[in-house]
Amino acid sequence: MTPSEEIKVQISKLKSFIRGTNFLIAGVGNELKEIDRVGVEMARKGGKTYPDRFVDCGVVPENYLHEIINRKIETLIIVDVVYFEDEGDVKILMPGELSLQGISSHSLSLNFMAEYLANWGIKTVIVGIKPTPRNKEVGEKLLSGLYELIAGEKFIRRKGE
Repeated sequence: MTPSEEIKVQISKLKSFIRGTNFLIAGVGNELKEIDRVGVEMARKGGKTYPDRFVDCGVVPENYLHEIINRKIETLIIVDVVYFEDEGDVKILMPGELSLQGISSHSLSLNFMAEYLANWGIKTVIVGIKPTPRNKEVGEKLLSGLYELIAGEKFIRRKGE
């Protein structure tokens, strides 16, 4: 499966998870490390087009808990580099799966964030990107898929009003 096909499959999975909810996409990562910066780069680029849908959390996503809660969302989508052995470059994960997949540099704080946000009625899903030399290409394709997801949700909401 090509990276583009794989990302389409993962976006479909994500779409079924967030259907009908108000969501926010949080980019996580270390901009000083080439292989770990894909989440923050995506949040910065996405925030220019859809500022109400993206937040750049950098390496300390737990510092953004109040901002996330104040946005009155129902679902948080975290995009981060995650070490996993399965085939493919992108994987949709629930927070509890992080320890089973390997760790990201933020896995403990991502699990903590998900548990904390659940107390506020916010579901969390993680888009894990395998650290590879293709991260930049994968990140661009994923961002394009997220744009389609956002545009589709706006269309569905208008149509259903």
